Amino acid sequence: MLTALIEDFLDLSIENYQMEEFTLKGGGDYLKITISEVFGFPETTCFNGGYDTKSSVEIYSDGFKAHATIWFSTGEVFELYNQLLKANNSLTGVVYFAPLENNLEFNAEYDNNGRIIIKGELFKVNDSCVNRLKFEFKSDQSYIQSTLMELEIITNKYGGMKGIKV
Repeated sequence: MLTALIEDFLDLSIENYQMEEFTLKGGGDYLKITISEVFGFPETTCFNGGYDTKSSVEIYSDGFKAHATIWFSTGEVFELYNQLLKANNSLTGVVYFAPLENNLEFNAEYDNNGRIIIKGELFKVNDSCVNRLKFEFKSDQSYIQSTLMELEIITNKYGGMKGIKV
C-alpha cells in the first residue's frame, strides 16, 4: 500500500527502476554497460537496428577505472548477444562490439579451453583533446553465463534488429 502511494505521488513505477545492464567480468576486472534511456520504444526503431539508447559504461581493469556516457542501439546489443552465445557454445571465435557512435569498442576472444581475453578501447573526443583507455583482462566461460542471461533479458524486452512488434 505504501509503495503504491509513493508511486502515485511520484508518478513512477517499480518497472522503470529495473536496471537494464550487462557485465563482462574476469576476476576483479569488468566492463559494465547500463542502459539509462531507450528512445522510440516500442513504436520507432532506429536506422541501425532496434532502438537508440543513452547508456553508461564503467570499466575497471588492472587498477584503472573509467566511466563514460555512450550511445548504441538495442539492435547492436542483440547482435552482441548472438555472437557471444555462438562463441560460448562452441568455445571458439571472436565476439565484436563496436557501436556506430564509435566511442567504445571491445572484443572477446575465446580459446578452445573456455578462456577468454577481453580487450578494447574507450575514448572521448572533444574540442581540445582525445582521451583513451585501452583495457584488457582475462575471463572464462563461467563468468559469461551471467552476461548471457543479462543480455537475454535486454533482447527479450527490445527484440532484434527490427525491434518488437506491437
